[in-house]
Amino acid sequence: MVGGPSSVSDFFGHLLGLLRVEALAPRHQAVFAAARTRQPAFARHATLDSVLAALADVREETYPEREALTRALVAECQAASSPAWTAALASAYAPMLCRLRHRLHSNGVPREDLDQLVLATFFSVARKFPLPRWQDWTAVRLRQLTAREVFRYLRKERAEQHDKYTPQQLAAWLPDTRPVTSMESPRRPSVRRSFVKRDAVLVHLARATLPRSDVEVLMATVVRREKLRAYASRLVEGNTTEVERTYQRLKRQRTRLMQRLRTQAVDAVAQPSSGC
Repeated sequence: MVGGPSSVSDFFGHLLGLLRVEALAPRHQAVFAAARTRQPAFARHATLDSVLAALADVREETYPEREALTRALVAECQAASSPAWTAALASAYAPMLCRLRHRLHSNGVPREDLDQLVLATFFSVARKFPLPRWQDWTAVRLRQLTAREVFRYLRKERAEQHDKYTPQQLAAWLPDTRPVTSMESPRRPSVRRSFVKRDAVLVHLARATLPRSDVEVLMATVVRREKLRAYASRLVEGNTTEVERTYQRLKRQRTRLMQRLRTQAVDAVAQPSSGC
């Protein structure tokens, strides 16, 4: 497992500290002074340090000012090339970014890449944020969009790493089975849920007895342990209505498949061996 709490507090926290130093560098004072003439939200603040202090005040009554300051920072980030604005945004929302980074665990992506992924995604979301379209809840939307894009990237990386398994690989994973003898109970044997949910799927995939569409669903959601809704979102990106429609269709499809596999798995275990 990569990306535990200690790595977040040490390395990612260090990155955020460097960004705060960058935001408050004296060379950016002229940049901020010019922005004060364009952004009314900056009018009562003499420096970016004052802006960051106001954004750190999380009392309920300060929300309107914090909303206005966030939108001003995003607007300047989109309009200007100065690194002061992205650095200031990252500093202002450092607690949110740290919480998101704490949630990330990946064996396939190095720790440093996860750190950079969170920051790069946040900056990208800020630059593309539709200020005219969304007039409120800017901080919440920034958090949601950033988390969504980060996890979408990690799901894609995981899917690419486990995209294909050959029948020979699947067959090598099959468990040994023990035939039922006449001394054993005549009752229909129970099958552990883990067997039904993974090994039985691999048996039928190895024997190539399922249609391709069924194989893809089971490989994604059973073998790779991908959430069904996440799989549907990956298939249909951007269209919420179509994602929900696809999710409901896949849920019905997988339910029927698992019921069929469960029945076949029980029958396979119950059937006496016909070998020598």
